Amino acid sequence: MSTRRSLAVTVLCLLWLSTTSLVATPKAFGQCSKPTDSKAGTGSAASTAPAALPDTPGGRCAAAFFEAFNAGDDDRMRDFERRYRAASALAKRPIQDRIEQANGLRADFGSLTPLRVVNAGTTEFAILARSSRTGDGFMLTFQLEDQPPHGLVSIRIGGPVPPEAEARFTEPIDEALRRDTIKQIAETLRESYVYPEVGEQMAKDLAKYESEGRYSDVASSGDLAQRLTADLFAVCKDYHLTIEPGAGRAYRATCAPDAGDSRDERGYGFRKVERLPGNIGYVKFDAFDAGERAQGVAAAALAFVAGCDALVFDLRENGGGSPEMIRFISSYLFDKPTHLNSFYDRLNNKTSETWTLDTVPGRRFPNDLPVYVLTSSFTGSAAEEFTYNLKNLGRAVVVGETTVGAAHLVTGRIINGRFLVRVPYARAYNPITKKNWEGVGVSPDIPVPASEALDAACKDAADKVSARRQARGS
Repeated sequence: MSTRRSLAVTVLCLLWLSTTSLVATPKAFGQCSKPTDSKAGTGSAASTAPAALPDTPGGRCAAAFFEAFNAGDDDRMRDFERRYRAASALAKRPIQDRIEQANGLRADFGSLTPLRVVNAGTTEFAILARSSRTGDGFMLTFQLEDQPPHGLVSIRIGGPVPPEAEARFTEPIDEALRRDTIKQIAETLRESYVYPEVGEQMAKDLAKYESEGRYSDVASSGDLAQRLTADLFAVCKDYHLTIEPGAGRAYRATCAPDAGDSRDERGYGFRKVERLPGNIGYVKFDAFDAGERAQGVAAAALAFVAGCDALVFDLRENGGGSPEMIRFISSYLFDKPTHLNSFYDRLNNKTSETWTLDTVPGRRFPNDLPVYVLTSSFTGSAAEEFTYNLKNLGRAVVVGETTVGAAHLVTGRIINGRFLVRVPYARAYNPITKKNWEGVGVSPDIPVPASEALDAACKDAADKVSARRQARGS
């Protein structure tokens, strides 16, 4: 994908939650394993005709969302939030923050055209929609309250789904295929999930639900994938664990982007680099992309702010990416070898350590330079590792909101040529805290709404810069 959010939203799932404006449980970061498949499958292109939405609570909510989102008008989005959002959700997240995140998504996706209703349940309404800007499909799942008036709790956005794979979501699934798919998924979780006891519990639950007939009314691949993902999340609370119909191609693209794709034209996630008043360096980037080209862009960005009196990394819209870029950027902030993080890999039963690089292109920043990381409830995965590492090493002040809470590396397996299971198989293990941020996120040192984080960081930086200059006698 060539859009701004695509670098952060080639995702496992993106959540517009009651407790957040947008939370990404972002693309699996780390060295992704190529999915294995025992049976090949093919997809067909989907129709571009807009879908007719049913006159149900979920259908009406979805229709109103598409209308407001595509209008590109703040007042329309405000009216949507006030009319459809659950009161409990409105109490936890300001409407204005939701509007700002919607504007960011619209800049990336353009308009969204509803294509196919995948699940028309009372409390969960899932629909495949296509981005006018990228041409890819995205699965939007509207989670509603159990009781009338069925207020909107969250919107999950998963994708991208290439056009030729869109039809997979509505492909029929018979009982034999359903049973075998669930059996294989259970075996995969039992063998590979990062926490063996949790993997075992999920496997047992799937077997129990299938025997009870919980999935007997499932008619399509998309519906089964949605239900299984929700049921597994209820056990593990792991945003990286997802099941997708016919997503093998999209997964491979996520793990190993083409060297010649449009990311180099988009700055590999880097959106803005500037010097703010007070000689504060500001670097905003929305993805930790891998590869030499991405590192070249990062090096240029850091060179531009060399000599600043304070440095701000804006990760408020960063959904994750590659540990390679975490290591690369972090190496500019330390003048001696520093242990950043470790990962335990269940599949290979080994622990690996990540240290700063011996050399970097250009100049390192002084050890006493004030550094800030801006976060939001969207900040996830690799962006969280970067934040968590620097916070616990005492190298950066975190300003903003608590992050997503996604700390696992992911591998994939294609089941029956119809489903991709993304399975967390490794977990972060910080050398200082002896734990990670999974499920809890990274808490800010200066807690403020995401929209106020930059101002708060600049204010704190001004005080530190003044004190630093006085200490140096300048």
